[in-house]
Amino acid sequence: MMFARAVSLCLLSCAALRGQEAPPAAVPVEEPAVPVEPTPAEPVPVAPGGNVPRPKPVEEAISRSGMFRVRGGDALRRSSVALHLEQVREQFLDLVRDRTVPEGTDGKRGAFKEATAKATDKFKVPVNVEIVDLAKDAPPPARPVEFGLVNAENHLSLSIRIYSDPGIDNDQLERAALTVILYERSLRTLKEGELEDPLVIRPWLVEGLVEARKWSEGSADRRLYEGVFRKGGGFTMDELFELSERSFLQLDSASRLSFRALSGALVMALLEQPQGKEAFRNFCSEAARFSGEMPVLMRKHFPDLNLSEKSLAKWWALTLAKLVQPTLTEVLPVLETERELTAALQFHTRDADGNAVDRGIEAWKEIAALKDTERGEEVRPAEDSLVRLSYRCFPSYRPIIQEYQQILRDIVTGKKEDKIEARLAELSEQRVVRSERATRARDYLDFFEISRARDLSGEFDDYMRLKKELELRPRAKRTDRLTEVLDTMQKAYEPRKKR
Repeated sequence: MMFARAVSLCLLSCAALRGQEAPPAAVPVEEPAVPVEPTPAEPVPVAPGGNVPRPKPVEEAISRSGMFRVRGGDALRRSSVALHLEQVREQFLDLVRDRTVPEGTDGKRGAFKEATAKATDKFKVPVNVEIVDLAKDAPPPARPVEFGLVNAENHLSLSIRIYSDPGIDNDQLERAALTVILYERSLRTLKEGELEDPLVIRPWLVEGLVEARKWSEGSADRRLYEGVFRKGGGFTMDELFELSERSFLQLDSASRLSFRALSGALVMALLEQPQGKEAFRNFCSEAARFSGEMPVLMRKHFPDLNLSEKSLAKWWALTLAKLVQPTLTEVLPVLETERELTAALQFHTRDADGNAVDRGIEAWKEIAALKDTERGEEVRPAEDSLVRLSYRCFPSYRPIIQEYQQILRDIVTGKKEDKIEARLAELSEQRVVRSERATRARDYLDFFEISRARDLSGEFDDYMRLKKELELRPRAKRTDRLTEVLDTMQKAYEPRKKR
């Protein structure tokens, strides 16, 4: 027991002495971690498909058939362009569709329309349309509407580019739409790698389709065809076929109108051929890819043109003559009605020597002095002319024509001359008033159109360009007697003028 205590004291003493030198090292003790709550952050929204930003969808307007895809511009303009292009396509299809009911449809028009739509409404190559907004200071483009064919890695696509400043020219857009529609019909049967030669659509076919559409709608101007028929068109058939797009754009306004009328008559002559609609559809499917002479392609699809060498020219001339004829209900303007009325109020009489003489309504007293039977014969041509004019005259002239008809009947029956004279004077006064008002209205409309016009028509530029061409064109030297006299007078006059 004493020994144990001694050992304990010894150990305590040693521990005390060691504690004075250095403290014992601390032993690390692993303690449990205290959980720290994180600061709450804002929730991050998760988009469908992940947080990767997706590209903005392309804004475009697609036409009802899906053939035209319009991009650029605002939504209203895209929709308007797509609607107009689709309307041009429907008008083209209406021109080339047959109007007879085929067999197997039981005479139902709906079944016929559905059957023909399968063959003509489907398309193979889409058309990409781009609306380009020009900058304020940018110069106007040479062509507001451009069209073309894009071939990227044997993938064909048609394109139309529209420069809309300040607006869109619907006439040029219609021509561009018809051109790409004809391109598309030629590309339907094209196999991969067969497109070696460039596609070419001549202006006569496009202009002819535009005029044919106007005639079908009743909006064509017959006076244009009348002027071409009477004075000559200025284009032969070969010149019509060979005129390129660039040459057409360089024509003056008068030549362009003449070219349009001749092209319209030719297209309508083809459509009126036997089986003309089907033949014309086949013709359009090959027109852009055909590189030979156009009459050869026409005779291929229109067999009736093979009857003689001039069969096509004859059909062309007959169609043009038919288009010139006015319809029975075509209303004449005031000034033209006045001219026709003056020509209708003529008495076809004979003088003392038996020669035919035309006398106006002012010579009615001489007619009234004839015998009863002779008065009727002299007045009848004027009565017939007034009846024909009453169908087409300006509406305000119908009471005047009725009064003239009553006066002619009174002349035949021998009524009192004093009343006829007063009635004729009153009618003459009314005609003068109508003519003056019509002239003032025409002048005011011309002034309004000139003062509100936003661009120039280019007709004066065409005149100055033609004048310059005539000055630079070498003139053939004339040796006739009249030229020699005029040259002599000019030489004698020029020295006096310099004084």
